[in-house]
This record gives sequence, C-alpha cells and structure tokens, in this order.
Amino acid sequence: MTDAAVPLELVGLDATAEAVYRGLLAHGGGTADDVTAAFGLGTEAAVALLERLHHSGLLSRRSSGEYLTVDPRHALRALVESRERQLAAIRDATGPLGALFDEARRSSAGEPATRTISGPEEVGDCYYRLHQAATYEICGLARPPFLFAPNGPLDEAAVRRGVRVRVVYAAASFDEDGGGQELGSLVSRGEEARVVSSLPVKLTMADRSAAMVSLSLGSDSTDTLYTEAPPLLEALTELFERYWAGAAPLAGPGAQQPPAPQPYPPGDPGGDPVREPTDEERNLLALFAAGVKDDAIARQFGVSTRTLRRRIQDLYTELGTTNRFGAGVAAARRNWV
Repeated sequence: MTDAAVPLELVGLDATAEAVYRGLLAHGGGTADDVTAAFGLGTEAAVALLERLHHSGLLSRRSSGEYLTVDPRHALRALVESRERQLAAIRDATGPLGALFDEARRSSAGEPATRTISGPEEVGDCYYRLHQAATYEICGLARPPFLFAPNGPLDEAAVRRGVRVRVVYAAASFDEDGGGQELGSLVSRGEEARVVSSLPVKLTMADRSAAMVSLSLGSDSTDTLYTEAPPLLEALTELFERYWAGAAPLAGPGAQQPPAPQPYPPGDPGGDPVREPTDEERNLLALFAAGVKDDAIARQFGVSTRTLRRRIQDLYTELGTTNRFGAGVAAARRNWV
C-alpha cells in the first residue's frame, strides 16, 4: 500500500483535511492564506481546519500565525494509540450495555426461557443474534428446506473471532433442490462439516446456552422453538453429539481429519506403505457414506457426472473394489474414514 492509499479518515481526517495536511507536509507547513490560495477555502474555514489539525497534534502553531508540521511518525502514532484506547473503552462497555439490553428485554417483553417464534423476519433475526452472541462454539444440524441463503459470512465472522463451528448436513442438502449447499464453500470458510444420510430436525445452538429447533419441516412453515432451558439444551446437545459422532467428515481447512494411517495395511506388514487420502477422496467417501447421489456429488465438485464417475472408478481401483460399500470397507481398513 502506498502512502497515498493510507486511510487517514480512520484517525479523524476527512478528505479535505487530509488533502490540506498532505500539502502542508510537502512544504513543511504554511499559513491560513496559503491554505486558502492552494485549496480554495475561505479564510475562516482554513483557520478552523488548521486549528483542528493543531489540536490533533499534527501541526504546531507559531505566534506569527504560521503552522508547522510535526513528524508524522510520532504525531500519527499518537493519534492511532488514542483511537485504540477509545475503541478498547467501547469494547469494554459492551458487556454492561449488553446486560442492560437483556434486562430491558426481559422486563418489557417478559419473554420465557422457551418460546415459539414464527415468520421469516423474526426467525431470521433470532438466528442472526444467536450466531453473533456465540463466544466459543456453534453447533448445527442442517437439512432442507432452508429458510435462509447459505450463511457463509456469519460462519466466517464467528471463526475469525475464535468460535468453533460444527455443522452436520443431511445428504439432501447437496441435492439440486436441497438449498444450494456448496461443498467448496463449506470446507473453505473454517467450519467443521460432516454429512449423514438424513436428519430429523434443523438445529442451531450457541455456547450450549441457547438453541433454535425447527418445529416443522414443511416449506410453508417457519415455526421454530427457541430455548434457554438447561434440560432442553442438555438433550439437544446429546442429540447433536450423537449425529456428529456418526457422521462422515468433509475434508478441508476447518474439517477434523481422520486418524493418521497405519504404515502398512492390516495383515500385510511387508506391503507398500498406505498413503494418506486426498481431500477429494475423503469427501467422496463421506458423501458415499451419506448416500448422496452421483449427480449431486458432481455439482459439488464442479464437474460433469461423466468426469465424476471416472474419478470414482479411479478411487475404486485404488481401494481394490467395485462399489460404494466395498470402498467404505476398504477405506476403513486403511483408516481413511
């Protein structure tokens, strides 16, 4: 980034103030008359702008009315540190302010710990707040029909602030009519994704302290149960963990990888070392296990069905089998799944 591209507005300089400041830097300083002549400002506006720069510590003022520039390596650093202190104070205030918000909402609305919410806007607002409030973990069971578009930005923002995001997807999520889930997007945005053949509900849970569960699986209903009740949360946590443990992991930057492979195939200590599977092979095996159809898998890989089937045959050859079931058995023997 060049010095011309530095966004000085982040330390309180608008475009005009920045232009004047850069002009003064180039000449070592100047007067209100100089600024008026160079930038077409009125005398009063020029004096006000120079005083603003002076109070910001970027200029020093002489009794003659001349303004001299201060070394920006010191002056701008001081401004940045001041802005950092202000932002830190705001960040520290979010806890008490959030407590006020929660208390006001409880006292005014009298919302119970468990309630039913309906309508796309109310459900969407609750879903957004749930993800934003998570501090260490988001768990989800995802299946069609989907009420919202894929929530990549929410998941990415959560991962960036250190939240672990784990989602189990039903195989139907990858069908053409399943909601447009894209494998490449899932495994590139930092979430840990797994897939199973089917799921009985849609669930999202934050920090095991609040959760949303679908009350209907029809496309014409948005009825959702929101709960903060500990017994329900404990039951929902157990439900999620059971599906997570039995689901096939999708490979990628956020995916939890299978155990390290054995040096040699079981029962064949003198054979060739077993190589690790590629991410594509892991994902093929995971989608096989969930029963996802070839056409849907091809869409996830961005290839034609014919090309996908050629890759599947290559995988079968590698594993010494001719079908999905045999591939799963052989992959398990190699600790690929």
